Amino acid sequence: MSLQPNEVLIIALVALIVLGPKRLPGAIRSIGRAFRQVREFSTNVRQEMDATLSPPIVETTTPTESDGDAEASSTPTRPVDDAEAPGETAVEVTDRPTSDGAA
Repeated sequence: MSLQPNEVLIIALVALIVLGPKRLPGAIRSIGRAFRQVREFSTNVRQEMDATLSPPIVETTTPTESDGDAEASSTPTRPVDDAEAPGETAVEVTDRPTSDGAA
């Protein structure tokens, strides 16, 4: 939804007539605070939904052979159940970082 400049002017004139010049600045501040709170709330809800719905990042450490030395390489893989089959590599499950840097 987009407001045209002439629509904004009409809304401002009606607000000026209804509220008067003394109460209009306070009303505008209150409306601004309300919009800011709604935006912060929606951002928090979106971040929590993303963190809840996104699957965790799973990494494994497996030895690789390079000139006879065993080195560790980290590659994403599927999650492993509690009862691992013999010979399977253990996995580490880490949380995906959020956009604000908090885990």
